[in-house]
Amino acid sequence: MKKTAKTPKTPKTPKTAKTAKTAKTPKTAKTAKTPKSAAILAVLALAAAGCGSDGAGPTRTTPTGRASSGAAAAGGSWKLEYVDKTVDGELTSVTASSADDIWAAGYELRNGTMDDPGGQFLVRYDGSGWQRQKVPAELDGNRFHPLLGSSGPDNVWLFGFGPRGGASAARWDGTRWQRVPRPPLQGIVTEIKVFAPDDVWVVGGQKRLLHWDGARWNTHTLPAEPTALDGTSGDDLWAVGHRDSGSGVGGDGGELSQPAAMHWDGRTWTLTRTPEYRFPDPVPPEPGASLDGVEVVSPTEVWAYGSHSFNHGEVEKEPSIEHILLRWDGSRWHRQKAADRDPCLSRGIAAHGEDGGLLSGVRRYRTPEGRCLTPSWPKLPAKGEVTAGAKQQLWLDPITPVPGTRKFVGVGKVYVLQRGARTLTLPTVATYEPPKGR
Repeated sequence: MKKTAKTPKTPKTPKTAKTAKTAKTPKTAKTAKTPKSAAILAVLALAAAGCGSDGAGPTRTTPTGRASSGAAAAGGSWKLEYVDKTVDGELTSVTASSADDIWAAGYELRNGTMDDPGGQFLVRYDGSGWQRQKVPAELDGNRFHPLLGSSGPDNVWLFGFGPRGGASAARWDGTRWQRVPRPPLQGIVTEIKVFAPDDVWVVGGQKRLLHWDGARWNTHTLPAEPTALDGTSGDDLWAVGHRDSGSGVGGDGGELSQPAAMHWDGRTWTLTRTPEYRFPDPVPPEPGASLDGVEVVSPTEVWAYGSHSFNHGEVEKEPSIEHILLRWDGSRWHRQKAADRDPCLSRGIAAHGEDGGLLSGVRRYRTPEGRCLTPSWPKLPAKGEVTAGAKQQLWLDPITPVPGTRKFVGVGKVYVLQRGARTLTLPTVATYEPPKGR
């Protein structure tokens, strides 16, 4: 999501930083959002269309939005926590610093566009209810593409991007917002990891990460291009993305990129060895592989995922895009060969719980023991301007765990399509808690 010197383009994914390119890179077919990196898209299929939902089978909604998936109850249920029926808009970022301190950021549509600084807003849960708030003035007017992160109720970070370029940051200290010096980058902030008030990491693009040490931003140059971040502490941090040189790049396979995973031990960044990918002959045009998300459960359990794709539409017989799922065991990365056949691992990983459970997409939860559960959906809020025959969808992206609990919280919108009346998008927060004993 930043531009400078041209670098090979990796397959399009939800959390890929925008960079300019020097060589042609793999192109993916245009699809709906894929899981985060983070981010995850949940869709309740339109009843009229009868579409499946997240690969979970024919889950449908009635005109009032009631989920009708029979066997899903044993997997727990998503619950609507907040729906703003007064505006058209969407929530696009969320952080949970504790069970009773959750922040979300988003926008309301004004004159059919989100590009109105006055339409940007925050929503906060303080343990008793949700309150809408203005974007803090300490963000220096930079309100677009908000991104939240936190390590506790007294250390919540908010990044934004201004209409004239450049990112800015503000920090909530538990009482008020404080202005933070701007990070030295021109593009938007796409990934952050917050460990402490003096230990914050930001993806900077062009093989860079930025680190806040409590006084200034320091630039770290990496051996490969980072896309996503996660870690357990300030000396156990992973950055994943792609590399455009070295083993497996070029040659007979013509691969433009290979997956990259880099580890920070508190002193240096080290590029670890990851499996390499190559399409069988005949090789499709402009192939490349990359990692788009990472979830660090512990120093000996790290999950990274992405895709192996190519430039579509140039040959008649095209191979399938290859889903990449890797697992770190503390010493090396292993390819999860059954990922495409495992319904709990074939969608990327939205978030991991404190017990090691994995939320894959939003329609599958993998318990710490490896069992695969299917959460059910809530009844959607067909009220207010919503007509009786309206079709409703629930979209959630991103999703994050709630510290000290087994819950996950996701933000997005309820999308309401109604014949003869205007389409509505309602900013929404939902939570999921896996059933106990499973």
